[in-house]
Amino acid sequence: MIIPATWTTFSLIFYIAFGLFAVLLGPLDYFEWLPMRYSKFGTEKGVPSRLGMIILYGLPLIVATVAAQPYLSTATTTVQWIVYGIVMLHFAKRTLEVLFVHKYSGKIQPLSLGIIIFAYALMGGLISWLNVNAIPQMDFLFYLGMVSFLIGALGNTYHHRLLANLRKEKDGYFIPKGGWFDYAACPHYFFELLGWLGIVLVSRHLFTVLVFIAMLGYLGARSIKTHQWYRERFDDYPSDRKNMIPFIF
Repeated sequence: MIIPATWTTFSLIFYIAFGLFAVLLGPLDYFEWLPMRYSKFGTEKGVPSRLGMIILYGLPLIVATVAAQPYLSTATTTVQWIVYGIVMLHFAKRTLEVLFVHKYSGKIQPLSLGIIIFAYALMGGLISWLNVNAIPQMDFLFYLGMVSFLIGALGNTYHHRLLANLRKEKDGYFIPKGGWFDYAACPHYFFELLGWLGIVLVSRHLFTVLVFIAMLGYLGARSIKTHQWYRERFDDYPSDRKNMIPFIF
């Protein structure tokens, strides 16, 4: 069951606009119409990567908490606490990884940083705000969502640590190895999608479905670009690796 939106002229325009954003985000980046310039696709000039990442992952923690005040300050249900907690855990985990796990080189283009900051703050804040109208009780899909989120968070962190540990050995970029990196270029993206799927299943709002569509398109396109980037720069890059999901995609 998806909790329907409260339809007004404003909400209709918003959902149409965000729906278009969700569908077009991946193609815009892949075809370089509006590319996200960070990480290996970053620029020589711009915002230092670590600083930019702290802002874009840290700000949603503040926005989500402010947005949750209408129900956090009253008799909050267990479902609401879990949904709010999962959103906070997702962005807190990413912020901690930025501070203590990731190894950065290059800079983030200011336009790309601004778009991602706005998108993540909107996602975290609106999911938290919509949580005032939560599902009445935990059901099978809710428990499945918690499991999906946990597996996604653990798998994502594990592969981020693999990348960070490999970068301790030498500077610059290299062919990732270990874990699912032996079978796909970006398995950490797959686990991040599992995390977002978990958020959809515990929240059940139309907006979270659109967020998942946006992340699916964006991370899918990003994994294709990353796979192509490795193949162009490393002659010994394994030809049988997939983009994101081992043996499948």
